[in-house]
Amino acid sequence: MHMSRARLGWAAVLAGMAVLAQAAPAQAAPGRAGGPSGAYLLMVAPEHGPVTAVNLWCRPDGGTHPAPSRACDQLESVDGEVGRIGVQQGACTLEYAPVRVSADGRWRGRARHFAQTYPNRCAAMRRTGGVLFR
Repeated sequence: MHMSRARLGWAAVLAGMAVLAQAAPAQAAPGRAGGPSGAYLLMVAPEHGPVTAVNLWCRPDGGTHPAPSRACDQLESVDGEVGRIGVQQGACTLEYAPVRVSADGRWRGRARHFAQTYPNRCAAMRRTGGVLFR
């Protein structure tokens, strides 16, 4: 358990540094043509298992996220705040397999941070509109 927490702590520190390094040029010149309006590091950390992380850039959409345009459209609708994305309807099992999700970055020059632990991956996906999973 302590190894897992230490690993998550280091992953979060390194991820934050990566996001800041990539977002800094966009913030320095927010009106610059071709610069992204959003830059995030999205992480999914199950209690047991590997941490996954993807980069997401919006406008232009890209990064290592598997569906950047869909994710950016969702973020656009809530001014870049993951916690305001609407809940997706659907059923989830009552399985207890905690997963922590986080989104750290910048949206139009403003810092954005979201972190929450859910009882399982399905609940996390439903409550974040799937932006961290697709």
